[in-house]
Amino acid sequence: MKIADHPSRRALVRLAVAFALLGAGAGCQLLESSPPPREFRVTSPSTFPEDLPEVSWSLAVDRPTVASAIDTDRIARLSGVEVEYYAGATWVDRPPAMIGPLLIQAFRNSGAIEVVVDWRSEVRPDFLLQTSITAFQAEPNEAGPPTARVALSASLLSMPQRKVVGTTEASSAVVAPAGDLPAIDAALGEVLERLVAWTLTAGQTAR
Repeated sequence: MKIADHPSRRALVRLAVAFALLGAGAGCQLLESSPPPREFRVTSPSTFPEDLPEVSWSLAVDRPTVASAIDTDRIARLSGVEVEYYAGATWVDRPPAMIGPLLIQAFRNSGAIEVVVDWRSEVRPDFLLQTSITAFQAEPNEAGPPTARVALSASLLSMPQRKVVGTTEASSAVVAPAGDLPAIDAALGEVLERLVAWTLTAGQTAR
């Protein structure tokens, strides 16, 4: 009986290439079957109380700091000590990168201050606003719809001495019967509106 010849090196190479192509094809199909995550953004408020003080001083806004659990582009759901994230959905950027420019835009939208800039600007401001994002999440509720919670603490510093002239915390909790994500945007709008009003009042008092 004739013993079968061992496959040639060329045949083995052809076989390896065939398996590699097959695996690559399967990988492409797997990626195509998983759609990319949906991206969501938040917005800046455009309406403010009519009694805002109009100020002539300038303001710089520092980049917000943030709690580690929410320092991600993933959308957080917090319940007690448990942290979860939405599957298939992300923010367009991390919260500090989103909220910092929105806070500056909120001051400009108020029409009550002419000079408000990012802290990296070359403008020498009269005041510096420092903020920290302490809540930016959805919170499940077993008894009903979830709650969207946003909270920012803030300090206003007189420049160039960097003397603290006031501190505050603004927070908002919005029930989200139609979905958590629009409610987070609504809660953020309320917080930014309150921070604008507080900053203008505190700065004007300090002047």
